[in-house]
Amino acid sequence: MLEERLGPVNVRFTEGPGHATALARELADAGCGLLIVAGGDGTLNEVVNGILMGSSDARVGVLPLASGGDFARTLGVAGLAPAVNALAAGDSRRIDVFRARFRGPGGAPAERCFVNAASFGLGALAALGVRGWCRAVPGSARYLAAAIPPLASGRSFQVTLCLDDSLSVAFDITTAAVANGQYQGGGIRIAPEAEIDDGLADITVVERVSLAEVVANLPILYSGALYSHPKVRHWRAARMRAEAETEVPLELDGEPVGTLPLEIEVLPQALRFIFPPLGNTGCATQM
Repeated sequence: MLEERLGPVNVRFTEGPGHATALARELADAGCGLLIVAGGDGTLNEVVNGILMGSSDARVGVLPLASGGDFARTLGVAGLAPAVNALAAGDSRRIDVFRARFRGPGGAPAERCFVNAASFGLGALAALGVRGWCRAVPGSARYLAAAIPPLASGRSFQVTLCLDDSLSVAFDITTAAVANGQYQGGGIRIAPEAEIDDGLADITVVERVSLAEVVANLPILYSGALYSHPKVRHWRAARMRAEAETEVPLELDGEPVGTLPLEIEVLPQALRFIFPPLGNTGCATQM
């Protein structure tokens, strides 16, 4: 499908975790102007980090081949045909990237960029829980199934958030997300008002809820009405810090990476991404 619309395509296959980062940096530094990521949010995350390690201004396109593909939903290319049409049109737009600093495996300081969302608490536990599941099971079903045991046990996390070095608030949370895109966990609309080029992170906090409360409110997880729930809080900020006295798991773009403390800053319009033509998406800006 790609070669019919774009001509010859140079295909590279990843060989393991982290390989997409090395490939992306190599290709971008060699002058490749368009990198098409065929996979899911984890592969996209690796490619973004590879490009940002160098000094190129390569465009990024997404070919959603994973069962999750949450960032593809925000881009408006959640399907092969829309993605190929967008790539053929070649319309690009600059989007924000978020830089995260956190505690990596073994407690060592770590740094990584992401484009979709970071979450800590239940979201990170679910991301860890879906590993090893059969890929034939839809991403949303795997994510929800992985979330059931910690919800049923009543697990929660004491977390303090500091936004833009001013507002500081403490919560007993089930989960929290710092989002650039709108979706997480195979279609959960965790940040329904997020814009990927506004220079701000959308912070969504879900205070402690039970499994029964989640089941009763399941429709609002996908409808965009999440903020209507009384236990859901929402802010926007250019910088955020989250701290906890106990170990709180963290994931970036669906991949478990470590634990709190977490510091996030927005890198405004740091990368160029391919979008569907303006008439198909309502996007306001082209670059």
